[in-house]
Amino acid sequence: MSSLATASEEVGLSAPVRREPGRHRPLLALLGGLATVLTLLSNRYGYYHDEMYFLVSGQHPAWGYPDQPPLTPLLARLGNALAPGEVWALRIPATVCTVLTVLFVALLVREMGGSRRAELLAAGAFSCSTMVLITGHVLGTSTTDLTFVAALSWLLARLIRTGNSRLWLVIGVVLGVGLLNKMTLALWVFAALTALVLVGPRRILYSRWFLVAGLVALGLWTPYLLWQANHDWPQLTMASVLREQAAQGGSLGLLPYQVVVGPLLLPLCVAGGVWLWRNRQYRVFAGTFITFTALLMATGGKATYLASAYPAVFAGFGIAADRWMHSSRRELTLYGVLGLSLVIAAPLGLPLLPERAAVSYGNALTVDQARSQIGWPELADSVARAMHQLAPAERSRTVIYAYNYGQASALQRFGPARGLPQAYSGHNGFGYWGPPPDSANIAIVVDGSRRTGPEDVPEWTRQGCAVLTRAGTVENPTPTREKGKPIWICQLRQPWSTLWPHLTRLG
Repeated sequence: MSSLATASEEVGLSAPVRREPGRHRPLLALLGGLATVLTLLSNRYGYYHDEMYFLVSGQHPAWGYPDQPPLTPLLARLGNALAPGEVWALRIPATVCTVLTVLFVALLVREMGGSRRAELLAAGAFSCSTMVLITGHVLGTSTTDLTFVAALSWLLARLIRTGNSRLWLVIGVVLGVGLLNKMTLALWVFAALTALVLVGPRRILYSRWFLVAGLVALGLWTPYLLWQANHDWPQLTMASVLREQAAQGGSLGLLPYQVVVGPLLLPLCVAGGVWLWRNRQYRVFAGTFITFTALLMATGGKATYLASAYPAVFAGFGIAADRWMHSSRRELTLYGVLGLSLVIAAPLGLPLLPERAAVSYGNALTVDQARSQIGWPELADSVARAMHQLAPAERSRTVIYAYNYGQASALQRFGPARGLPQAYSGHNGFGYWGPPPDSANIAIVVDGSRRTGPEDVPEWTRQGCAVLTRAGTVENPTPTREKGKPIWICQLRQPWSTLWPHLTRLG
C-alpha cells in the first residue's frame, strides 16, 4: 500500500465540493445499514458496566461528577426514559451518535474535494474500525466524544475551504457542548490550535469571530468548571490516578495499542495521514493528530483516547485511496482488506459470538468489551444468596457495600427485583452519594479482588468490622469481570459516618 500514500501530490487549494446528482444515496444506504445493525444487536449480552453507572449518575443530576461532565449521564437518562430498564433504549443515543460520526467523516471528505467514491471509502473503512463498532454498540463518553471531534473537524475543514469566519461561532457552540461530555476534548482543541499556528492556515485565526467562539465555548463550559472548583477539582485527581495506574500500557503502550483500531486498517490510516500532510490546506489535521498523540503520551492518557483524532485521518485515506484505485486489481485488493478487517473487528465490538467465545476473543486482543457486558444479574443473584443467610430482623438494618462503581451500579439496577437493599460504594461518584445511614450496622460486602486465604480480607474491614464472615463467591459459568470475587457479611464496629472518609477513592 506504499503507493497509496503517495497517490496525491502536494497541493495548495483543494478542489471545490463536487455536485454529483444522487451522490448522497450510497452514503445514506451505508448509514442506514450501520444504524440497522447497531439497533438489531443493541439488546444482546447486557449492560456495559459504565452504562449502568451513567444511569445511576443520571439519577443524581448535577453540572459535574468527579470523573466526568454531565452530558453522557443525561443522554443515558433520556434513553432509559423511552423504555425504563431496557438495554436497547439506553443505546439509542449511542446509535444516533455513531451514525452522525460516520456522516461527518463523509462530509469531511466532501469538504476536502473528494469524490462520492472517496466519501464511501472513508465512511466504510471507518465503520469497519473497532473504535466505531465498540463505541457504537455501547453508550459511553467516548461515543459522544468521537461525534464532537468529527463534527468539529468537518466545521474546521469547511471554514478553511470557504473562509467564512462566522463558522467560528458554530464551532464555539459545538465545542462548548462537547466540553460538557469529556475533558479530553480540550486536549484535542489545544492540539488543533497548536497545529494551526505551526502549519497553518493561520489566516483563519485573524478574526473577531475566533474570539467570540472562545467566549461562547467557555460560557457553556463554565457550569462544569465551577462544579469542579467547588469540589476541589476531582477530575485532575482522576487524571493523576489513571496516569499512575498506566492503564492500557500508559504512555509507552499508547502507540502499540493502536493496532486494536484494526490491524489491517493501520496502513490505511498511515496513508490518510500522509495525504493530509502533503496537502498544505489540510495539513493542520495531520499536525493535530501528531500533537494530540504527543499530549496524550505526556499526560499519561489512555490509548483509547487517541480515537478522537482518527476521523480526519480516515477522510484523508478515502481521498488517497480513491486516487490510487485506478485498476480493478487495486480495487479488489482494497475491498478485500476492508472486508477482512470487518471480519476481525465485528466480533470484537459487536455481540456476535456466544458469550464465552466473545470473552476469550476479547481477552486475546486485550479488549474487555464482552466481559464487561456479561454477568451482572448473576452478581445480584450471588449477593441475594448471601443476604438470605441473615435473619429477617437483621436484613432490615443491612446495606450492600460494593468495592467499585460497576458492582454498585449493577446492584442498583438488578438488586431491587431480588429484594436487595440499596447498594453503596466509596468509588468515584458513589463516594459523593454516600454514606449509608448509621442505623445500618450490617453490610453485605462485595470484594474487589479474588481472595483465597481466610486471613486475606479487605483492608478496611480489619478495623471497620467487629465480625467478618465469608458468605459466598460471585458465581457465573462465564469468566466475567466479577466472577470468583468473595462476598462477606460484616457486623460493623464503627458507624458509616466515621468509616466513609476512609472508603472514598477516585480511580
